[in-house]
Amino acid sequence: MDPLLAAAVAALDVPDEPRPLSPYHARAWRTRNWKIKAAGTPAGVAKALHEVRAVELLRDAGLTTTTGAHGRIGDEVWTAVTWAPGETLWQWCAHGATPQDVAPRLRDVADRAFALLGRWHRAGWRHGDVHPGNILITETGDVVFIDHDLTHHRDLLPLPGPYRGGGDQATAPEIARRLLDTGPDVDIELTAAAETYSLGASLRWAWTGQAPATPRAVGADGVTPSDVLTDIVTGRRRVPLAEARPWPDPDLERLVEDTMRLDPSARGTGAPAHSRRA
Repeated sequence: MDPLLAAAVAALDVPDEPRPLSPYHARAWRTRNWKIKAAGTPAGVAKALHEVRAVELLRDAGLTTTTGAHGRIGDEVWTAVTWAPGETLWQWCAHGATPQDVAPRLRDVADRAFALLGRWHRAGWRHGDVHPGNILITETGDVVFIDHDLTHHRDLLPLPGPYRGGGDQATAPEIARRLLDTGPDVDIELTAAAETYSLGASLRWAWTGQAPATPRAVGADGVTPSDVLTDIVTGRRRVPLAEARPWPDPDLERLVEDTMRLDPSARGTGAPAHSRRA
């Protein structure tokens, strides 16, 4: 067993056997109650500690119920964050067999998600990577945001490296424009309006099962990252929602379209009646 994992298991009194978090994580594991990471490089250590500190501050602010812990062995560090019980927005939407199963609850989930994002923004927080896999629906129907590697707040130390956005398909057009126009060493400011777009895109993505901004994917048929970013900036390949939706829902459609406007100054906030502007 990795020495850092062993130290975390002992410190947290974990009763079950840790298993790999995913095939893509070399030093990350999950147990029944914890997500555990190990890091040895200066950048990796800084990133891991950033997430734990973010969780602590979010908990103090009443914006999450998860808790964090960490420990050191020499220059290396282990970190752990509790699992919040529930399903990601991806999983939750996939379980609905018919519109009657999902439609009313999805509108409620959307309202709760935008209300929570508004609370984050009013308190000076930015999540940094809003997408359907980072939006959790709890067993009581509440919404929480998870995974805080890229979370921003004035009381946190700066991110270990320049902020260059989260997952590409939920990236706001103005962020995509900056990614196209700047080099990898340039830090990009994440605005509340940009993150509102990402939440609208996440809802559309999970609801329809189709990428929200462009059907093209990097690497397929020679498509480059710049191609996808340009699609996002211009909206030139966005599939009309009326064609992508699995069922008609005027209220949900208005919410998605309003929060995914290309122009951030015209973009809604997801507030009730969708009347306030970001």
